[in-house]
Amino acid sequence: SGLWEKLQVGGAGPVFVLPVYTHCTMSCPVLASKLARETARLAGRTAYRVLIFSFDPADDAATLREFRVKEKLPDNWMLVRASAGDIRKFCDFFHYSILTEGSVMIHTNQIFLLDHTLRWRATFVDESWSVTDLALWMKRVEHGGLLSWIAMNPEQLVFIALGGMLVSLLLILWVLVSRSRGMQHADALES
Repeated sequence: SGLWEKLQVGGAGPVFVLPVYTHCTMSCPVLASKLARETARLAGRTAYRVLIFSFDPADDAATLREFRVKEKLPDNWMLVRASAGDIRKFCDFFHYSILTEGSVMIHTNQIFLLDHTLRWRATFVDESWSVTDLALWMKRVEHGGLLSWIAMNPEQLVFIALGGMLVSLLLILWVLVSRSRGMQHADALES
């Protein structure tokens, strides 16, 4: 809860959350550097915050400082570490998978986007995003509207479509049954 309080007072706008471990030699530094490059291109467009969350309980303040320097991360980005229990809560909340193989941590490559109220609204996978995607999704999470809701909730749209199809089928069935009864009633009157 202290982390969320720090984020609330740490600025305005949506929050990018990047899980890392500082000893990673593959995707963590790549994603951190890419996020730094792409958000730098947002300069002046809109307010945002960045949280780098270490999921390695062995990381400490010194390793986080070294990671910030090595990856040239902005000073206003929050780099945090947590206890094993809090890491588990973080991973459970974001459905974030980590496997440990010796000293190597195998993990998914994701960045999470929270709106200004700190609700999880979108996930960016691997490196298949750009500053254009970031700006679009930041706008969607902050300004809403029907089209933004649809883009952020495609699974809900599927349920709505299935519900609409079911209602349509029931309406068609009702019309067919009503016609059939009407025809039977007309035949009975003619006899």
